Amino acid sequence: MRTYSIYKIKEEHLTFIFGRERKLLEMMQGCEDANEKSLKELAYICETVRFDDIAIMLEAQLDSKYAHLERARNALFLEHPIKGRMAIYLVDRKICVYCEGSRMLDLDLFQMLAKMSERFIAFNKQDNECGWLKPMKYTMH
Repeated sequence: MRTYSIYKIKEEHLTFIFGRERKLLEMMQGCEDANEKSLKELAYICETVRFDDIAIMLEAQLDSKYAHLERARNALFLEHPIKGRMAIYLVDRKICVYCEGSRMLDLDLFQMLAKMSERFIAFNKQDNECGWLKPMKYTMH
C-alpha cells in the first residue's frame, strides 16, 4: 500500500519551496501523522483545501472510469477492477491518500488535482518520494 500526504502550497511561498522539496520531506520524515498536524511550518506554508471541491471534481472526472465510487463525509473511496483501490481523506490542510494496486491509480488522482491547481505537492514518506503534481517551469532571467 502506498500512502501520500498532499498539500496545497500558498501562492506566496511557491518560490521559497521550489527546489527545497526534499528538505520539507526530511522535516516530515520524523513525524507521525498526529505530530505532522502540529508542525507550524506546514500550517504557515500550506493553504486550506476544501474537500467538497476535490470530491465534486473527482466524482465528475472519474465516475465513469471506476466501478465503485463512494463518498462519506470527508472521505472518498474509489475502486477500479484492474487498477485497484484508493481512499482519499481530508485532514486539516492535508489530503491523505491510500492506494492499493497499480500506480495508475496515483496518476489518475495526480492528474485530476493538477488540473485544479499547480500548487499541489505530494509526499510518500515510506518510499522517500516527493514532487509537484504539476511541475513548475523554472526559467532564469
